[in-house]
Amino acid sequence: MLVTNNNNNNNAKKLRVMVLPKCGTRKIPVDVNAGDNVGELRKELAKIPQRFQLSLPQEGYFFIYKQNVMDDDRSFRSHRVDHGDTIEIFNGSVSGDS
Repeated sequence: MLVTNNNNNNNAKKLRVMVLPKCGTRKIPVDVNAGDNVGELRKELAKIPQRFQLSLPQEGYFFIYKQNVMDDDRSFRSHRVDHGDTIEIFNGSVSGDS
């Protein structure tokens, strides 16, 4: 099963990213637009059906891409995410100055 972002912006480049939960070995495919902010991925993950058995941390979580924390307010493009890349979920929250 594939989770798809139904944004109708035809000018946006579609990416299929693989999301790897912290306590899991099974990657979940999610379609996003390259120009979408990373925060959109949270919305898509919240819609994932039970068959993926995805348990998002209630105490909060953040995304890691290539060993770097992803900023929810920046686009996938600005993080240089490409089609097929893996984004990891980590428990907790990020704070501090950038």
